[in-house]
Amino acid sequence: MPRYYAKIHKVISTKPFRMRISWLNSRSNSELGPMDWIGSGFYKTLGDFRTGKHEITESLNSFSHQVKWSKGNRGVVRIFPGKGEVWALYRNWSHDWNEHTPDDVIHKYDMVEVLDDFTEEQGVIVTPLVKVSGFRTVFKRHPDADQQKRIPKEELFRFSHQVPNYLLTGQEAENAPKDCRELDPAATPLDLLQIVSGDANRASLDNNA
Repeated sequence: MPRYYAKIHKVISTKPFRMRISWLNSRSNSELGPMDWIGSGFYKTLGDFRTGKHEITESLNSFSHQVKWSKGNRGVVRIFPGKGEVWALYRNWSHDWNEHTPDDVIHKYDMVEVLDDFTEEQGVIVTPLVKVSGFRTVFKRHPDADQQKRIPKEELFRFSHQVPNYLLTGQEAENAPKDCRELDPAATPLDLLQIVSGDANRASLDNNA
């Protein structure tokens, strides 16, 4: 899953592929809240980061997608959910998570679309995405607007990772569903890649309601 960030300084060459980059790192998550997220061994994917030392990479396959960011004080790189992005949320997340939380509790996910940009005061509003019947990687917004959820800043630890996606126009193929999102399978948890029938999909919606 894409949970590491790098800043690209220069593409040195394409054949062979070589770039000068710096990995982004963070020793604390205090800007989000008091939870010891990093100290408990979890990946930090939101908040404030700093650039590390320059290094050369020759591994093109290490990179997933571009990420939106903003510049904070003293060169800090700030990454927060933005409108239109798709993210995977930890389904069972709670403030009690620590290094002893079982893997089978941690690695359960739900997909959401971000409806507005993050703000310090309001946090961010998301809506669930549900699988489109007959497709492996195509999702759509939950039809019930009441399922939208506001996630405050202190609960941003719910966000596991951003998922690259493509908004379908309906022109891609004969049966391509318009205004649905095709997610990158490399960033989509395996249990969400199963093809579901119409009945199974409706059942999952009822269970999530």
